[in-house]
Amino acid sequence: MTNDVDQPAETDTDTDAAAETKAEAGTSRSLRWPIACAALAILLVASLVGCFLLWQDRSDREDLADAESAATEEAERIVVAWLTYDYRTYQDDMTWVITSGTDKFQEEYSPEALEGLEKKLIGPGKLVSRGRVVDSAATVEDVDTVKVLVFTDQTLVDKEIRREGGEPLHARSGVELTMVREGNAWLVDEMVQLQFQ
Repeated sequence: MTNDVDQPAETDTDTDAAAETKAEAGTSRSLRWPIACAALAILLVASLVGCFLLWQDRSDREDLADAESAATEEAERIVVAWLTYDYRTYQDDMTWVITSGTDKFQEEYSPEALEGLEKKLIGPGKLVSRGRVVDSAATVEDVDTVKVLVFTDQTLVDKEIRREGGEPLHARSGVELTMVREGNAWLVDEMVQLQFQ
């Protein structure tokens, strides 16, 4: 009989242990779901942040590429205007300084400065010049400032060449321009002519 009495006590202990294990398993299962959801939420937020940063980086690179392209195009146009002139229409040929230059640039290439060049060199020599762009390269400092190096070929004819029927002079040079964006326009802020030949 003692065995009969002891046996139910063991069964009660087993039942209690099983119930306790079930309770722990239930608690463990009930904690897994919120932890899994929290981990997924963290991964989702990290993915969204990563996507935003990649998009922002791509957008910044596109903005810089657009700035480089627009500034280079305008710099090439300006250099052709700078190197293309006729002694008979020189004042009109240089009006690009006002429309394409910053205030600083307009001060440096003022009508008085250009008039001095016209009186000393262009007028007396009766120079006619045609410029063209051979190549160009740009370095973007930021979306509003781009340095452009323009390689040029310039054909010059003066009164002696015309009188003697000689071949035009050819000059190859480079022009370095600092282009700045003001509003929607790209303007030249600095221009340095580099002579190669």
